[in-house]
Amino acid sequence: MVAKVNISMRTGLLERTDKEGREPRTSRSALIARAIEHWLEEHEREKRKDKRLQASLVIDKFREEFGAWDGTAEVLKWRERH
Repeated sequence: MVAKVNISMRTGLLERTDKEGREPRTSRSALIARAIEHWLEEHEREKRKDKRLQASLVIDKFREEFGAWDGTAEVLKWRERH
């Protein structure tokens, strides 16, 4: 399904959009849709990156509080007991 929308943009930006769309023979709508998709993908990547950073900060805080932890050794101990 395709929805139609009206948007407002500066004249200069519209002219640049049309110019860039002419080179690969892309419609204005397709170019704008592709730009929005690209922005959304980048935004999602940044959000995932921020979550990984926050998780690493939590892990660092645990290390400071409880000391170093060898996850591999713990898994091996668990396997020996089970």
